[in-house]
Amino acid sequence: MFELNLIKDKAKARQRRRVIFLSIVSILLLAGLLAIFVGSLFWRETIKLKQANDEVNQISLKLGAMKADLDVREPAARKRRNALIEAWTEDVLVRQDRPFFNPILVDLVDHHPSTAKFWYNSIQLTTNNGGRALETSDDTAAAEALMGTRGLEANGYIQIEGSDVLTESELTQVARQMDGMVKLVGEPKFTLDVSHEIVPGGDAEASRYVPFTMRAAQTQFSGREQP
Repeated sequence: MFELNLIKDKAKARQRRRVIFLSIVSILLLAGLLAIFVGSLFWRETIKLKQANDEVNQISLKLGAMKADLDVREPAARKRRNALIEAWTEDVLVRQDRPFFNPILVDLVDHHPSTAKFWYNSIQLTTNNGGRALETSDDTAAAEALMGTRGLEANGYIQIEGSDVLTESELTQVARQMDGMVKLVGEPKFTLDVSHEIVPGGDAEASRYVPFTMRAAQTQFSGREQP
């Protein structure tokens, strides 16, 4: 009986050792699997962090190269921008200070005899400063002096139904109405060439067409009309 109990105790002890051994092996196996899983996660995060650092370094290198290139290009671009601004400003100032011929053209269109047909065949505008140096420091006077001597010559035909004297008087009134032209080239003078009159159909009683010449010239230095 004693021996039987002894055998049973030994069997139970072996069983307990087996359970303990299996438990330890299972724990070690699970710990190993967990360590492998944690290690793989750590390794993957390490690889991602390394890739992110490499990308940051590459971007930093690109930014450095771009900054170095910008340091070279920016002064040139700023200089070009400032030059464009100065050129634009100078252009605006010149356009503001330099007289336009537009008022002359407006006067030629708006003012004409009211009782006779009247048209221009040719119009010529000329400017010449004659190579004179500017003798004033005033900006406005200097800009006006750039125009030098301004001249205008126009040719055309006018219908004369009455007398030549009345037609010339009417042309004189037209010339006095041209304010823009007077300011830029002086008061124009109309000259009729009655020796080349044209009578349509050869009828002496019909209206006559006479060529005319309009001239005006003015120097900006004297401000007076030239002969």
